[in-house]
Amino acid sequence: MSKTHATATPGALSDLRVLDLSGPIGHYAGRLLADLGADVIKVEPPEGDRARRWAPSLPGVVAPEASVPFVLLNANKRGITLDIADVRGRADFLRLLSSSDVLLESWTPSEALRLGLTEDALRAARPDLIHASITGWGLSGPYAEWAYADIVANAMSGVMALAGFADGPPEQLPDHQGYHAASINTAAGVMAALLHRDATGQGQRVEASMLESLLMAEETAMQQADILGTDRGRTGGQGALGFKMPGLGIYETTDGHVYAMCTGNAGSGFPGLVQLMRALDGSTRLDEEPYASLIATSFSTTQIMALMADPNRAPTVGRMLADVEGEVVAFFRRHPKETVYVRGQELRVLVGAVNGPAEILASEQLGARRWWRDIEDPARGHLRYPGFPWSLEGTPATLRRPAPTLGQHTDEVLREVGAR
Repeated sequence: MSKTHATATPGALSDLRVLDLSGPIGHYAGRLLADLGADVIKVEPPEGDRARRWAPSLPGVVAPEASVPFVLLNANKRGITLDIADVRGRADFLRLLSSSDVLLESWTPSEALRLGLTEDALRAARPDLIHASITGWGLSGPYAEWAYADIVANAMSGVMALAGFADGPPEQLPDHQGYHAASINTAAGVMAALLHRDATGQGQRVEASMLESLLMAEETAMQQADILGTDRGRTGGQGALGFKMPGLGIYETTDGHVYAMCTGNAGSGFPGLVQLMRALDGSTRLDEEPYASLIATSFSTTQIMALMADPNRAPTVGRMLADVEGEVVAFFRRHPKETVYVRGQELRVLVGAVNGPAEILASEQLGARRWWRDIEDPARGHLRYPGFPWSLEGTPATLRRPAPTLGQHTDEVLREVGAR
């Protein structure tokens, strides 16, 4: 990997320069590379990236510097403005590209052609370029030129069809899951391409689509449709079982909710949940017959599925499962979620508190790991950023700078490459 700038901060990728021309679909890819030390230069049109207009906004900060999503996903980057549709702007961009290792962009094929920035034009400026294209549907096929957004890809990937309950409509996922999935896959592809370039001296094209990045989030729904010819559909907390298994799913507590997964071999299973019920309540009806025998001998998902597949036994077993589930529901409703979680951990019960943002901010675990990163932003004041998804012992990720203001580093960067 070639040294491309004199002010590199020590980090695993501190010898790399990355040009980030991607839209919101690729912001996190650039952020990941920047966190690892790369000199990532966010190239925006003169009016600014459209994500600068996204809500929510930082209080007391004037647009276009107030968008929380933009500030979050563009930290550690330098920022310049260029009109790459203009002759001079395109010339400045190609000069900058000639000293860069990686290009991130989100153009459709026709957009690249219209800009005059085809693969041949880019590679003429930098023959060993790692050129990453991040789009909604990919660069080929009938959808290649179609518009996209995160929520559209969530719908068309089939993920949304699996979210929700059987008697309700598909549910929307939290925003930007598709954008982040495509960005993560792009960053991984870029790293692999850089390793290949180190070994061979050759650059290459890296392509990631939001549609394909989301498909693994379907678990095995596609394989079920392909192999068994059945549609898994929406199952809520049941997962892929097709019936309500006691001890599996979201349960209401006195102060919120917990998620329990007490149906398999991990942890102490359902017997562990019964032990937790005894510990907090003193006793439980599940120690009585006929439930005690069922729990003691047949309470794995595999065994219950076999019983439910037997038409002669399924009605009786189904009624017993409903009774057991009723006891589980009543138990959780009697206790605070933190009590259930902490005591459950002591008994190796797979149960976790459903935390909201305020509880994440106050997390004892994240605090102990010093996960949060604080920085003084001259344009926005004191900011606290989320930490990094990994820790590298020898070349740690660092928060070196806040997100750039619009055009903040234009003159600085263009002077570095002799364009000013």
